[in-house]
Amino acid sequence: MARIIVPALLLFLLALAGCARINNPEGWSGSAVQGNSLFTGTTQGEIISLDKTNGETIWRFGLQGEEDDRAIYGTPAISGDSLYVGGYDGLLYSLSLDGSEKWIERLDGPVVGGAALFDGFLVVGSEVDDPVDGNEGMVYGFDAETGERQWRFPVEGKVWSTPAISDGLVIFGSLDHRVYALNLTDGKRVWTFDTGGAVAASPVVARGRVYVGSFDGVFYAINASSGVEEWRFDGASNWFWAQALVAQGIVYAPSLDGNLYALGATTGDLLWKLETDGPIVGTPAIVHGDLIAVPSTDGRLIIARLSDGTLEQSCNIDEEIRTPLFEQDGMIYFGARDKSIRAISISVNGNPDEEWVHFTDRDDPVARDRIRAC
Repeated sequence: MARIIVPALLLFLLALAGCARINNPEGWSGSAVQGNSLFTGTTQGEIISLDKTNGETIWRFGLQGEEDDRAIYGTPAISGDSLYVGGYDGLLYSLSLDGSEKWIERLDGPVVGGAALFDGFLVVGSEVDDPVDGNEGMVYGFDAETGERQWRFPVEGKVWSTPAISDGLVIFGSLDHRVYALNLTDGKRVWTFDTGGAVAASPVVARGRVYVGSFDGVFYAINASSGVEEWRFDGASNWFWAQALVAQGIVYAPSLDGNLYALGATTGDLLWKLETDGPIVGTPAIVHGDLIAVPSTDGRLIIARLSDGTLEQSCNIDEEIRTPLFEQDGMIYFGARDKSIRAISISVNGNPDEEWVHFTDRDDPVARDRIRAC
């Protein structure tokens, strides 16, 4: 079991947390699907649309900022016929689903998280290139249709998390060790919650609670209305980076110690844990209602029973998986560190079958004569 972060990932996280930008940001964008199209970011600094059935390219859109800063870490957000992506180049993009540009807005610094949408509002957080009054982060509210900024809220620490929007609140974490709740319409602070470490994980809100982990190695449940702690789990031995998953009264919390922890949503009691051989950076996905697929930097996609964490199968792609998983109709979509986007179908008994692989850095991206990983 992994008890320390693998060196390459540790160096990246430490550099990302420092004062300077990353010279060669890689990005590990999540995927979004609408209709027959899959949308994601590439390590070459592009937003791409792929045919979800075969991995063929539909269109590509290159980021417009400084070449060395073109990377996407967050998952694209979709509403109607629009796609929204924040770039490490400090630009916020709105595209049509056909790949044409709608609007682009410059922010105060790089975006590491993704954007959140609700009722015509688009909310995103960023770093600040030139901190003012000690503020190194910023959260913005935009009109999603026009790109007109409605408000912005300065934060002492960088904002890497994707905000959650629930009951009129925008909830996000910051590297200043706090979780914040703002009013969606005007960006005014409603409450703050202090943790013992930086909060890079994106919070998830379910049944009136905010669930989020911190770099103090603690996973928290916070009352969404009041900001008061309801419970904490301190059984992990490393940071929490990935967004948790909540389903059927259970919180599935991935940790950089290589474990997935299944916790009671109302109590925080440990129900079971699943061990992997590498830090878990991406969010798992539920498949067929009774299976959970878990990405690991050990190069495996792991399939386990949702009820008790029993390992069923795994697919060893032999490449680090840092992206969150996206599931639809038994198909898992994700990116890997070898510049690939992959689709793996999961049968009802947990058997994985690699359907296609798209290499974003190749002229002929879909490998038809490859040896399947599973």
